[in-house]
Amino acid sequence: MIQRKKRVVLFLPHRADPGRGERFSADLLPLELLQIASGPVADGYEVVMIDAMIEEDYKEKVLEACDGALLFASSCILGYQVYDGYVVAKMVRERFPDLPIVWGGWFPSVTPEMYFESNIADAVGIGQGEVTFREVVQAIDHGTPLDDVPGLALPRDGKTVYTAHRDVVGFDKLERVPWELLEYDRYVDLQLRPSYNQKVRHRFPLPGHWTPENPPKGFSMFSSFGCPEPCTFCCSPLVTGRRWKAIPGKQLAEEVAELQQRFGFDVLRFQDANFGVAEKRTREFCEALVDLKVPIHWNGTIEIETIMRYKKDTLDLLEESKCHLLWLGAETGTKEMQDRIKKFIDIENIPRAIGELVKRNITPGAFWIIGYPGETQESMEATLKQAARVKHLYPLCGSDVYPFRPIPGTEDFRQAVELGYQAPQSFEEWGGCFEYKYNSQNTELPESVRHTWQRYNNTAAIYDMHVQEGPLWMRKLLSKMAGERLKRGAYGFPIEQKLFDLYVRLTGQTQAGDHVSQEYAQLQPETHARLVEEHGASA
Repeated sequence: MIQRKKRVVLFLPHRADPGRGERFSADLLPLELLQIASGPVADGYEVVMIDAMIEEDYKEKVLEACDGALLFASSCILGYQVYDGYVVAKMVRERFPDLPIVWGGWFPSVTPEMYFESNIADAVGIGQGEVTFREVVQAIDHGTPLDDVPGLALPRDGKTVYTAHRDVVGFDKLERVPWELLEYDRYVDLQLRPSYNQKVRHRFPLPGHWTPENPPKGFSMFSSFGCPEPCTFCCSPLVTGRRWKAIPGKQLAEEVAELQQRFGFDVLRFQDANFGVAEKRTREFCEALVDLKVPIHWNGTIEIETIMRYKKDTLDLLEESKCHLLWLGAETGTKEMQDRIKKFIDIENIPRAIGELVKRNITPGAFWIIGYPGETQESMEATLKQAARVKHLYPLCGSDVYPFRPIPGTEDFRQAVELGYQAPQSFEEWGGCFEYKYNSQNTELPESVRHTWQRYNNTAAIYDMHVQEGPLWMRKLLSKMAGERLKRGAYGFPIEQKLFDLYVRLTGQTQAGDHVSQEYAQLQPETHARLVEEHGASA
């Protein structure tokens, strides 16, 4: 008689609320699940992987898979994932009260008490999860105590206790990623499907000849874990201990080449927290990618000061290897705030680093934050001026300004609470409080700063001609007017925005359901709020 394999059920919650007509770009593969599946797959367990992004009836599929399973596990970071994961785990607990439930990911790692108090977790993994989860599966299968597994938070007698610390390990200590579990064609189908009636969040600029009408096949992977930076607004220092482990450059290029041959993707996104830490590794990766003639473009994350530290020929290799986009955190526009948040970026290096990328045809995606705990109004205004300066100098650069959001497990979260911030208490509240573009309920911005921030967003969108409505001559004229406003860092009466809004109204493009004008409105907090009020949530 053939013995059936014991089943491990892995679930990835929705990253965006489908009830609002939203989804994330479908090149964001369920890497969290694939990584932790590596150990159980190597040990011969049956692993069922369910991603809410590609499963319309994911709740029913989860319950079906959990019937007779060894355990159920899930992971989340921030945003709607937190709430969706809670709902599904609660369903699993109610249907199968004796089935062990295990959680991992940044949010559970820093808030395990919430999961225990809600009775939706028997254990929470802290930090790097591959080895920990493998040992958890083995312990549950063999009936041994989870207290003996390092790297866990456990509920014991109404309290949260922590098992022994687990050190971060390199990729050479992990099993291979079981890519055979990935139903990649289903993600490609979402990527190529027109999204007129669905808002796609975090869509990246497209490289080369690709267009929204003719999109590429996107893929993603992890090439490193952790980040060495001490930033006070990020929970990585607590969760990863500022450790950084990475796949060596040449080996990484060979793995990418093998995956590209297997799946046939066109663009690769590295979902690393900080891809570019080690220049030698970056060089080796780029050189091998070029030598292997891998037919892709790729993108990832890097630091401003890292770019300034790289040799010129290393930066040249980025372009030669078809790196088309790099995300970098500018964070703030004053030296005082750079020191306060422990980022320590030289303010003048921000435009310099961006310029180095632009001259090599690499799109820079720069992020700025306003409203840090205790930040002065003058500091916020200085950040907005620096963002405008960068945008004016380099229209290709996405110089996006967001309100600060307090993330649990960070130094700034603790300071925000000390200053009176009322943190969300429920999973539902946590799941709905990270809508950067449409509000800033996480931060009490001074009214004049909020006004300038909204005007800046509108001006930047018109300047880089992101919007497509209207004849080219009109968009060029409005863009020139917006450029002068960015150059001066003064917003006064935004005549180009009023003219554009008037054009949109006169041509009837503010009606709910018009996907073109919606794309512009999504970038504009002020305009978006008005459209929602006039036409309902579908705007």
